[in-house]
Amino acid sequence: MPFIHEIHPRFRDLDALGHVNNAVLVTFLEQARFHWWRGYLAGRPFEAEGFLIARVEADYKIPILLEDQVRIEVRCTKIGTTSFALAYRVLRGADGALFAEAKTVQVMLDFTTNRPTPLTTQARAWLEAHA
Repeated sequence: MPFIHEIHPRFRDLDALGHVNNAVLVTFLEQARFHWWRGYLAGRPFEAEGFLIARVEADYKIPILLEDQVRIEVRCTKIGTTSFALAYRVLRGADGALFAEAKTVQVMLDFTTNRPTPLTTQARAWLEAHA
C-alpha cells in the first residue's frame, strides 16, 4: 500500500496559463517524500539518516489547477547499497484522474563527509516494508 500525501495548490504555484507550474510539481514530490521519510525518522533529525536527490523524472499527463485537491502516492521501487528509488502517482482527489507520474533516486549521505553511505539495516527493512 503506498504512502499518501495530500496537497492543496496555492495561487503562487500557478504559471501564466493558470496551471500549477511544472517545477512546482517537483516541489510537491519533495513535500510528499519529506512526510514519508519523516515516518521513518520518527523524530530524529534528517541528518541522522538523510539523503540527496540524484535523479528526478516526471511525466505530465493533465494540468493541475488551483481548485484541484492533489493526492500523491509514494512507494519504494528499488533498494540498492547506498540508494533507493521511489515512484509517485500524482492524482486528483475528487475523481482519481492522473496528473503525473514521477520517479526519484535518493542517495544516502554521510553529512560529516558529504559522501554516500550504505543504507542501515533499519532503513533497508523500512524501505522493504514500503516497496
